[in-house]
Amino acid sequence: MTFLVTAATGRTSSGVVRHLRAAGEDVRVLVRNREKAQSAFSDLDGIEIVDGAFDDGAVLAKAFNGVDVTFLTIGGNPDQVRLEKAIIDAAAKADRPHVVKLSSVAASHDSALLPGRQHAEIEDHLAASGLSHTLLRPVSFTDNLLYAAESVAAHNGWVGAAPTGRVAYIDIRDVSEAAALVLRDPTLHGRTHDWSGPDAYTFPEAAALLSKILGREIRYVPVSADERRSALLGAGLAKWYTELFVSLDTAAEAGALQAVSTTLKELLGREPRTVEEFLTENATQFTK
Repeated sequence: MTFLVTAATGRTSSGVVRHLRAAGEDVRVLVRNREKAQSAFSDLDGIEIVDGAFDDGAVLAKAFNGVDVTFLTIGGNPDQVRLEKAIIDAAAKADRPHVVKLSSVAASHDSALLPGRQHAEIEDHLAASGLSHTLLRPVSFTDNLLYAAESVAAHNGWVGAAPTGRVAYIDIRDVSEAAALVLRDPTLHGRTHDWSGPDAYTFPEAAALLSKILGREIRYVPVSADERRSALLGAGLAKWYTELFVSLDTAAEAGALQAVSTTLKELLGREPRTVEEFLTENATQFTK
């Protein structure tokens, strides 16, 4: 089979590419920047690069030519809905590959999570396209904890609007590995896969864990969502990204990101990586 991986230099997609190539699969990547892709995958052979705008019909037609299975994600950004819809439309016009879409466990039109609302709109478009498809719905990524790293390094703590909400953080490396397994196994297609990490933490508990790892007291300082929004906007953060960060807190506080399941463990055949392992590996990023 031939696999197309979109936004292939992204955090999740790059791992998917590596797992597919390690299994000997033929991989084509769709990227905006050819040089970046060549650098990212310089140690791999057997990768075909298609570069260009993700809404360019000619680029997409070339990308989908002869493809059997597509991994669809472009990462969270203000244009995600428009661009993923364009990719879906191109797939429907081409060889109609099976589409494996990276979504979110919080995907719904009334989700407290901004990406959850975006994913719900894209999922509807995918269903309406008539393409056979599979949905991957992980919980929030452990990488999101790194957004607090600069503040922790400078002030021994960070501010947020989710003092009691739990998040069953999942390591992106585990998502990439699991996604590649799903892509390669037709018996896993046509389903919705909800994935979580092995534990759900509150932010104060994550701060206590960081305190143990770093050997100094780390504090989580709760504020209201409005205070959080005002502070981010006041610091010059763009409105869409401000709403993204606030929604990560409000979704956690609403309980939308707390469910722990064993489905990822069952698929990988091992325990998923823990939050403690991730924070320990990345401890230097929380230090001046």
